[in-house]
Amino acid sequence: MNAAVSGANETTSHGIVVGYDGSPGSRLALDWAIETAKRDERPLTLLHCVGLNMTPTFRAYDPGVQAHAYDEMARGVLAEAVDIAAKTLDRDDVRPLSVIGSAAAELVGASSQADLVVTGSRGHGAISGGLLGSTSYAVTAHARCPAVVVRGDTVVHAGPSHPIVMAFDDSKSSQKALETAIQVAAAAQAPLHVVAVDNVGGLEAWPESDTIVGREEMIDEMHRHVGQTLRNVADDARRAHPGLDVHTNVLGGGAGVAIAAYAVDVRAGLVVMGSRGHGGFTGMLLGSVSHRVVHDAPCPVMVIH
Repeated sequence: MNAAVSGANETTSHGIVVGYDGSPGSRLALDWAIETAKRDERPLTLLHCVGLNMTPTFRAYDPGVQAHAYDEMARGVLAEAVDIAAKTLDRDDVRPLSVIGSAAAELVGASSQADLVVTGSRGHGAISGGLLGSTSYAVTAHARCPAVVVRGDTVVHAGPSHPIVMAFDDSKSSQKALETAIQVAAAAQAPLHVVAVDNVGGLEAWPESDTIVGREEMIDEMHRHVGQTLRNVADDARRAHPGLDVHTNVLGGGAGVAIAAYAVDVRAGLVVMGSRGHGGFTGMLLGSVSHRVVHDAPCPVMVIH
């Protein structure tokens, strides 16, 4: 089995879990998950949830009739998904699963026994104008394994012409994300672009007396430090995976916006990042930068906790 996802337990039962409700967003997520399952030789679990808010509690409703109706609906949706997946994967490796409950809660629960959990940016329950559905946000924030939100109007896969962009800031979360990005890039034969945002904003407000070498020298020194850190990271990645095509780039501006814009510029197939960087509050499960990138990126985004 190809260990393309760092930290995954290869004996886990669910393999890659994808939330599917028949919506266009979930179909894109399914297509992405199918190709990833094929590449990594992992089983695929199709999880369909009927929301609790759809379950009538009035006495006039016969629970048996309602349960039968939900079961029929779920079977129809999942049968469609299984047929789609079976065109690419062995049908024995495709596992349909239907539950009644919160989609976010069920996907998070399944993630504890999964290598990867995948959602579309919006499902049937999301407001069509919203950039990111509540389920996708909750799963990305709380998943116990790497979580991917499939963005865009078409499916994009990492490969020779679609690099992986890894957002690095030397935090613990970022270090874990880097390990995963390297492994995924090697498995997908994709170039790896390791980027960092040089956060020197606000230096123009520093009085000259507050620095020994002056603002310009301080800015230059910070640029050099960030650049050297990325070069060290790239050298380590090349040593671990000879032949891996690694690029580095120091970005300016707001971190989330800059990373997403870079992904557009290089036609990225995947963005990989930690759930929180140095700027994240300890109590936050998903930092503001990660949240911004998941909203803005033109391609799937993988978040590592």
